[in-house]
Amino acid sequence: MTLIRSGALRRALLCVGLPAALGACALTFDTRSLGVPVTMASPVAAPAVGDTFTVSQTAVHLFWGMYEVRAVSLQSALANQLGEGRGIANLRIRSRHRLGDAILTVLTAGLVTSTTVTFDGIITHASR
Repeated sequence: MTLIRSGALRRALLCVGLPAALGACALTFDTRSLGVPVTMASPVAAPAVGDTFTVSQTAVHLFWGMYEVRAVSLQSALANQLGEGRGIANLRIRSRHRLGDAILTVLTAGLVTSTTVTFDGIITHASR
C-alpha cells in the first residue's frame, strides 16, 4: 500500500475544496430581469393590495455544487401572472435544504445537491 504524503494530500484538497467552497451552490436572485417593479417590503401605512402567491422550485447542482444543472426562476414561475401595469410587493425568498434534499446529497456523496427555494409575495395591479 502506497502512503500519500501530507503535502500532496493538502494540495489535492486545496485544488478540489477551494473552488467548491467559493462557488458551491451559489444562488443569485436578481429582480431586474423581471420587467416589473419589485419591492421587498411595502410601507406600514399603505400595505400592498393584490393576489398573494407562493411558488417553490428546486435548484440542482452537480459535483459538490460546482455546476448548476437546474436554476430557480421567479420569472418563469410567474410568467402568466405578470404583465403590463403589474408588480410584485412584499417579496420574500427562502432558500433551504429539506429532508429530501439532504437524503439526495447523502446518497450521492454530494455529487448531486438540491436546494428548495420558495418565493412568497403579492402581485399588485395597476391602479385604475
